[in-house]
Amino acid sequence: MQEDEGSTPEKLQAMLDVVARCEPSSGSGQADVGRLKADAAKAANVLIEFYGDAAFERARLIERRSPRSHFARMVTAEIGRRGRLPPGS
Repeated sequence: MQEDEGSTPEKLQAMLDVVARCEPSSGSGQADVGRLKADAAKAANVLIEFYGDAAFERARLIERRSPRSHFARMVTAEIGRRGRLPPGS
């Protein structure tokens, strides 16, 4: 299923909203890091569920849209750890 960048399913849109709200907190403690890791894993699951092998590419797209988002980078890294690599790598 091919979609253009402007077309987003509800689950993915909800995740994008989370990415947009995630900013490093000034008093970042262990709880914040743990929560971010858990949220990144959930977001990675959504991308993998919806996009399959193209999940890494979609994660990179989200990262490009939110270049200052540490959370977006965490999602991309989580998908990479799971072996979802872009074609040609």
